[in-house]
Amino acid sequence: MSNEKRNTKKYWALCIISGIALAYFTVFLPEAFWLGLPTFFGGMAMAMDWV
Repeated sequence: MSNEKRNTKKYWALCIISGIALAYFTVFLPEAFWLGLPTFFGGMAMAMDWV
């Protein structure tokens, strides 16, 4: 296993943008709330280098 660090800036951007979309969906379109969850948590997992 290598200990090299990955560049996670694009994954943090994905997480933040999808978090904003998730907040928008929660307020204005509650039935679409579930659409943003996989992208938000997937982006967070990749940004924290859990995957």
